[in-house]
Amino acid sequence: MERPFAPRLQRLHWYEITLISAVVLSLCIYLPIVVKRSALQGFGDVQVFFRAGWAIWTGYPLYEVTDHHGWTYHYPPTFALLMGLFANPVDGAAQPTWALSFPASVAVWYLLSAAAMIAAVSVWARALEAEANPLDQRDWSAWWMLRIGPVLALLPFFGDGLGRGQPSTLVLLTMVAFLVLYVRGRIYSAACALALGFTIKLFPIALLLFPVLRRDARTVLATAGFSLIFLFVVPALCLGPGEVARLYQAMWTEHLSGIVTGVPNPKIAAEITFTSFDMLSIAAMLARIGAGGEPSVNTLPAYATLGQFAFDAVLIGALVWLGHGRFWRLKGAQPAPDNALLIGGAILCAALPLLLSTSQPNYVAFVAPLIAVVQLQVWRRSGRVTAPPLLIIWSAVMWLGMIATEGGVWEPLQVIGLVTPAIAVLLSQGLLDLRRSVAAA
Repeated sequence: MERPFAPRLQRLHWYEITLISAVVLSLCIYLPIVVKRSALQGFGDVQVFFRAGWAIWTGYPLYEVTDHHGWTYHYPPTFALLMGLFANPVDGAAQPTWALSFPASVAVWYLLSAAAMIAAVSVWARALEAEANPLDQRDWSAWWMLRIGPVLALLPFFGDGLGRGQPSTLVLLTMVAFLVLYVRGRIYSAACALALGFTIKLFPIALLLFPVLRRDARTVLATAGFSLIFLFVVPALCLGPGEVARLYQAMWTEHLSGIVTGVPNPKIAAEITFTSFDMLSIAAMLARIGAGGEPSVNTLPAYATLGQFAFDAVLIGALVWLGHGRFWRLKGAQPAPDNALLIGGAILCAALPLLLSTSQPNYVAFVAPLIAVVQLQVWRRSGRVTAPPLLIIWSAVMWLGMIATEGGVWEPLQVIGLVTPAIAVLLSQGLLDLRRSVAAA
């Protein structure tokens, strides 16, 4: 019988137990802090979603309702419908009988988000393990480190998303589920998972690059069908077709058009600073460097936009070029979906914080799959499980970048934004690992 890649139930060293305990304790200790900061001190974005849940179920204009900051809801109506259990009314309105209290809603939402994070890293690790050979595990347990390593490396960024109440980990789970199910040949389940991601935020559509390259019409059509159901049919059944049409028109004209172009209307400009220190896109970094600090005008200059387009083209072009013969082929039969497609998917997920015009630190959660890939590739080359020194240094740079962004440690670090170039370096390593993968026969 073939020896398993990494048995979970084996004796752990004291330092492994320390790392696992540190992550678990951090998540547990952070829960009451998040509830206090959100429910009592008004910190975070979570009330945006809960107010949207109240608005859509009570008939209040969805894209006009605001939280206590004055922030509005930018996402599809379906996600607001799913927030019904957490409905939080505007001041002076009655709390719906079906909804949880605000503190209970914050706690439940935090637990759901933390569970999604754990599920995402576990599902991804299991998929990587499926095609990996057994390794020498004298110093570290591969089973645990493949799961705890990405979380530990990105703990401040996961914490930022959990603390703000952003649905980053839910989106991560849908993208990971799509890639894993797609590689396993379960295209309808994969399409359903990706469509669920669309109901929260629209950018998971980027992962359709893989079935499009592979000329996989079934997966593309299945994803379109599930998206149609989740984004239009379900809201229409709840609200009526006319109301759904009005909501999508309002979402585009009042919100998305300005976000996509980087030239927002005054309403959105008051809520989103496209060039602030916590924006991670290439365009935001270039705009800050060009201005020598945080620009006074809340729009992206032409050179920053061009730089963003150039980066996007180079990154996507490199992914497509290196993926040829590995996870797609221009002519002839397509390669069987395997580890190369997982690597390509991890690269694209990790690139999203740099590709999106409004990406804040919580989006760095999408880098977790690529960290696991790089970790495993290091182990494969050495034949044994280690704590990769370069990955540890990279993680330290990421933590410093987060501290600099949020704490204002040293303004030049804020202007550059250490997190953005650090992710770019990891993307380069991911592309190198993709190039090293064996082309399919």
